[in-house]
Amino acid sequence: MVESDEEQLEVLKNWWDENGTSLVITVVVTIGAIFGYRGWQENVIETGEAASAVYEDLVIATDSIAANASDDAVRITAVSLAETLKADHGDTTYAVFAAMRLAKVAVAQNDLDMALEELRWALDNVSEMHLQTTIRVRLSRVHLGLEDPASAMALLVNHQPASGQVASVEEAKGDIFHSLGDLGQARQAYQKALVNLSDKVEKPILELKLADLPLSASATQERLMDPETIEEVEEDDDA
Repeated sequence: MVESDEEQLEVLKNWWDENGTSLVITVVVTIGAIFGYRGWQENVIETGEAASAVYEDLVIATDSIAANASDDAVRITAVSLAETLKADHGDTTYAVFAAMRLAKVAVAQNDLDMALEELRWALDNVSEMHLQTTIRVRLSRVHLGLEDPASAMALLVNHQPASGQVASVEEAKGDIFHSLGDLGQARQAYQKALVNLSDKVEKPILELKLADLPLSASATQERLMDPETIEEVEEDDDA
């Protein structure tokens, strides 16, 4: 049955009375969400750009320190820029990179206490697992430099690195074992590091570390009892 214009209008009025308020609310909320999201996006972009700009200034400052370690003014500037990043953009990767960069400068200047502080902050605030492994390795080396091998090993012993980072972790473990005089464990760690290095990666330092380790008494005895070794010795005697 075809309704008249008056009847259709009445149906529409009734529908509006029942649903009009909720419809308006839905439209307002939707529009608000759209503009709110756009505002959030713009804020994220602006925040990221600001953090990036501060970090670029920090890179310039720390590079200047590397070129002129005695420039205290540049060092103070670098520290100030890093603190700004940590205070204003502490939830960004830029802040973590800033702490790591300051730590690198501190190590170069033999200020291991400052390096320790910066790397601890970075480890507490990092979210990317790959970056966390890098920080753990660097922090362990600082602890080792401070003659605290126990703290150095604690950072690595139960940590599971990504496959591409096993070599760096195992090499760090080998250095710790070596400092403790546990040459057997050091050898195992260095060997595992070599196995996990890509064939395309040059490894002279790691190979030297392994070559410099004296064979243990048992390993020496096993080598002396090896048939090939005995044959080599007999050939030398015959010569």
